[in-house]
Amino acid sequence: MNTNIASLVYEHAKLRPSGIAFITDQQAITYVQLSRLVSILARHLRNHGIEPGQVVGVSMAHNPLHFMTILALAQVGAVSLPLHQAIPAERRLLAAQRYGANFVVSGRNEFALDGIKFIGLDKISFAADSPGDDFIHPATGDTPMRIVISSGTSGDPKGMLLTHEMMALRNRTIEAGATLSSRVITMDMNFIVGFRPAMSALARGAILVFSPSLTAEDVLHGMVRHRVTHAYFSPFQARDIAALAGSKGLSCPDLVCLRIGGGHIRKELLHAVTTKLSRHVYASYGSTESGMVTYATPEMLAAHSNTVGRVCEWATVEVVDSEDNLLASGTTGQLRVRSDHQFKEYYRDQERSRRCFRNGWFYPGDLGHFDAEGLLYIDGRTDEQINLGGMIINPEDIEATLAAHPAVIDAGVFVATEGDGNEVTALALVLNDPSQMDAIQAYARAKLGPLAPIRYFSQPTLPRTATGKLKRGELAVLLST
Repeated sequence: MNTNIASLVYEHAKLRPSGIAFITDQQAITYVQLSRLVSILARHLRNHGIEPGQVVGVSMAHNPLHFMTILALAQVGAVSLPLHQAIPAERRLLAAQRYGANFVVSGRNEFALDGIKFIGLDKISFAADSPGDDFIHPATGDTPMRIVISSGTSGDPKGMLLTHEMMALRNRTIEAGATLSSRVITMDMNFIVGFRPAMSALARGAILVFSPSLTAEDVLHGMVRHRVTHAYFSPFQARDIAALAGSKGLSCPDLVCLRIGGGHIRKELLHAVTTKLSRHVYASYGSTESGMVTYATPEMLAAHSNTVGRVCEWATVEVVDSEDNLLASGTTGQLRVRSDHQFKEYYRDQERSRRCFRNGWFYPGDLGHFDAEGLLYIDGRTDEQINLGGMIINPEDIEATLAAHPAVIDAGVFVATEGDGNEVTALALVLNDPSQMDAIQAYARAKLGPLAPIRYFSQPTLPRTATGKLKRGELAVLLST
């Protein structure tokens, strides 16, 4: 059996010729039309030399062409590698080299990378008479389709090789209220939080909704105008969209599932979302490495707003001490996860794989505990990494990047709590010229893209131990408001 994920497009086109595949503000495309567009793209990619098994970097904006390119590469048998456009060129090149990209494709020539073959999609013709190619490369259980990057915007990206079979497994996870007529708002497909729901919607033959951009205003506009039924947000996205909905007097009555991932939902955020956007709020916990492993229903959240829910049937989650001994309910310890959807290693990174994947378990670096009802709660991290809304941030990499600026003497990243209870990345700086703060913020945005800190503080010194280790906890207490 050919398990190539691209075959789903052609299957839906045969079963439901008039079924809608995606909607934008300008048009609606059926699965028949989508299959035709993907076949034209697949032919274009083959004609430019892309072969099965090759790794192809994708630097594309948030639009249907991005989604179609992922499918066309899968159809050809190539492996897609997300190279986010917002990331500086040197970081995109780092990821492309690390994972052996043979090509880069983009709709804009400016995203070509030195030393790697470039294929532009800006002049491709999708006219009715444009030749297509319906051949779908055979995919077996272990045929790779994508390199999923967990923290590729940091200086030390973590990649995992996703196969067609594993994608199919993850597509079968819980989707509350899902039907053939579901309308799923798409988010950034460079990240798993956007990519996985989009592929799941494709597997069901549902409808993808593309907003003009990923700003809160455009996403809310798309949800209201196109009667979106399913949305998947980080806590920050949910906060901003709910606030905007409240200020504009808008709501989304068609939503049957608003899933918020990346940790527990704060009580203030849950109240804001349920009163201003939708009462059908779900929470989940998991990782790129393991997939979703817990799920919290609206009823669970109403009773325990800070839980991430009950463990899913395809997963096992345990709370253990430093010697891997099981801990009792109510006791906080480190989490370890085992899932049917789990990766076994990091791609091309044996040292990190040995640390995080042991004896069939994945150790995500989170602390947590179960209550007497079997509900899981996340209590913090075991290492220096920061997990905000599902985005894993290496603070030392950010600090090293900022330390290269001539005005910076010392830098420390920490998590600051905003007035509404939500958390953001913050940067404390010791400067030789305090007037350079604005320039440093611009430097951070240019060098770090979406990982640039949100808040900045100037300090005379930073709290450190006798060995020079930064006391992040003290920074958070000192500077958070």
